[in-house]
Amino acid sequence: MYAIYHRPDLEKLAREVRDKYGFMELNCDREFSHVFILGGDGTLLEALHRYPCVLNSTIVHMGLGRVNFYRSANSISIEEAIRRVEVGEYNVLEFSTLRCGKQAALNEVAIYSAEVGKLLKFKITVNGGEIVGRGDGVIVSTPHGTSGYVISTFGPVVDYRISAVVISFVAPYTLYLRPFVLDVDRVFIETNREAILVCDGRGGEKSTNFEIVVGENKLKLATFDNFNFLNRVMERFRSI
Repeated sequence: MYAIYHRPDLEKLAREVRDKYGFMELNCDREFSHVFILGGDGTLLEALHRYPCVLNSTIVHMGLGRVNFYRSANSISIEEAIRRVEVGEYNVLEFSTLRCGKQAALNEVAIYSAEVGKLLKFKITVNGGEIVGRGDGVIVSTPHGTSGYVISTFGPVVDYRISAVVISFVAPYTLYLRPFVLDVDRVFIETNREAILVCDGRGGEKSTNFEIVVGENKLKLATFDNFNFLNRVMERFRSI
């Protein structure tokens, strides 16, 4: 059974696909083998935010947005994508996720001060020790997420095949702080004042204590051609 999730302005195309192929709208009341994404990466992230169960399915990302880092192919019609899925002519790549409470993130989890104009003092604890500092915020990223928001912090771009999390800092007042690439599966962050948690640009949970873990479920992306990582990173840079 296939589901579809689409950007609002692509409703007509989504309706045509539903009527012709019997697709269903994405929901977590059913199990779907594949979920087709009509839109760009933002549409994919919105699907993950609204329907975490999407991680139980294989994603077919049609790349119909401005940023299409996670697209399934460089150029393919939805009819051809459906045909290839039905005959099994595709590969599956897995991308790690992060989880904080009930929220999941494909790119990054960011923590900011809830009070505008106030620096955030933070202590970050991992199984290798502690990082203490001050700044406007902290970003914990997946490897593939490092070519997104993290580049604004001058953090490194990390190959998606590496098992790691990247911790970087938004406008650090503690100037010796630099991004860290760590082989850990759990990050604890304590803040001196109420802070806001944002997952892939979505959310708004407030607290002073956060636990971010590497998700048990990975995003499974169907690919119909070679996934040239560096080429896609450079395209992502030009599209941001």
